[in-house]
Amino acid sequence: MKVLLTSAAVFACFLVLSCSKGTSGPNPGSGKNALFPLVQGSTWYYVDSAFTDSGLAVPPYADTMTVTRETYQDQNGTIYLGLNDPYGWFDGSFISVDPSNDAIYEVDSPYYSPYTFFATVQQDGQVIGTGIDVTNPSCPLSTTQYGFVTPVTIGSYSCLTNIEYTVDCNSNPQEEIISYVTPGTGVVRIAHFMPDSTNGPLYEDYSQTLISATIK
Repeated sequence: MKVLLTSAAVFACFLVLSCSKGTSGPNPGSGKNALFPLVQGSTWYYVDSAFTDSGLAVPPYADTMTVTRETYQDQNGTIYLGLNDPYGWFDGSFISVDPSNDAIYEVDSPYYSPYTFFATVQQDGQVIGTGIDVTNPSCPLSTTQYGFVTPVTIGSYSCLTNIEYTVDCNSNPQEEIISYVTPGTGVVRIAHFMPDSTNGPLYEDYSQTLISATIK
């Protein structure tokens, strides 16, 4: 489920300041402590919710995600593995874990450019990267991605957190995406926020929350 401003087609210019890709060394995505264990046979069971600014849009629904046999190779030679998540955020996405196991990279589809979905940091509020969307040249949108090290508990999982926050040229909030990741398990929760129908404060538009996982 790719929505609004986070499409790689929009943020092809998103800069990564604290991490870099590499093609050498073992694939950390297959290790037991990987930020996102990309192993055939692993399955993640989520419950998803969609909202309007006036309340729940549809009842919460089950969402199962698996690793496919599809791969994608970017121009740097980095290999990404496909995810099957037909009802969720990662439908059709390709994921790679940095060899240093400090970042998760994503490609929304083979037609788009890779970007940093998640990265670890050294302190709360550390900036991971920034990006500019000039679709509307008269009022560009600016996104900043922040990382946090203080653990956040989601269900039975202790998570690290990234926040992507987007504002317009007048500093009006346009989007917020909060991602929670547990090493050895992967993505535990994604919460997406957007302006309400009056262009007022951001409200929760969508969430995907892990209930359980089988990691091979």
